[in-house]
Amino acid sequence: MVRLHEDVDGCSCLRCQNIDVDVLQRSLTDIAYWSGKLPFRHPTIWLVLGVVGLIQLAVLVTPTTVSLLLIGVSILGAFIGRGYIGVVGLAEVGHSKQPPRCAVRTVFRRLPLFLGAVITVVLLVVLSIAVTVRVLSPSGQWVATVAGVDPDIAGVGVVMLLSGSIVYILLKSVFVPEACFIGGYGPLSAVRVSWQITSFHRRKVVGILLGFIGLAVLGAVLDTQVAGTGAPVALSFELADTTVVLRSFGLSLSGLFRFVFDLLVTGFYSGMFVHQYVESTVSAR
Repeated sequence: MVRLHEDVDGCSCLRCQNIDVDVLQRSLTDIAYWSGKLPFRHPTIWLVLGVVGLIQLAVLVTPTTVSLLLIGVSILGAFIGRGYIGVVGLAEVGHSKQPPRCAVRTVFRRLPLFLGAVITVVLLVVLSIAVTVRVLSPSGQWVATVAGVDPDIAGVGVVMLLSGSIVYILLKSVFVPEACFIGGYGPLSAVRVSWQITSFHRRKVVGILLGFIGLAVLGAVLDTQVAGTGAPVALSFELADTTVVLRSFGLSLSGLFRFVFDLLVTGFYSGMFVHQYVESTVSAR
């Protein structure tokens, strides 16, 4: 496990946490290169991600109730895959070996911690929505009325505030999977650690997050332009008379494209999150 120094019993130096000093010396480009090579040095990563992808593709040939279950399993499986990459990647930065069977056991042993952390993040989002809707929205409407301003303007401000708060919470929680699967943190501690380390090496973290968001948008465009509403199951919304597909599931025209896209992006980008988590935790003082 790799944790913040204040959470380690005893010495928290690189040697005691079995971390290579190169972790602290890599630039963002070097991290991307290291992350890109990781799945090829450990082919079992492709196997794990491939199984998750096949579960998604199985949505088409199963009844509706089973399809919904498979969607839930595939979403969870994506994080299990990220956890597996985290455990394997941790061994890589320490030049140690992690047999696939042991890595899988570690992931499933810490999976309840991650699920608890997800619930914690969801509760934070719900709390943010409740405060905005119950407190800030009425207050904004009252202020707008007193000031003689169009209430619709206040409504737009509330929507922007709500959207911003949700995005902020999600971005600050982006390292929660690594905190759980690599650090072995509990639900509340994982959220705390993720919020802390997103404040370290901000330039690198922002660069990684912007790249991740860009790839997520590219995936949505791929689904919107290729899959459209013809996908077996699609999470979408309407924007200016255009159906924007956030995520399609099942075997469709875009199935192969999306399958390969997700495989490559997850395999590559999960390694970047792993490296940045390790770097941020061991260098934080």
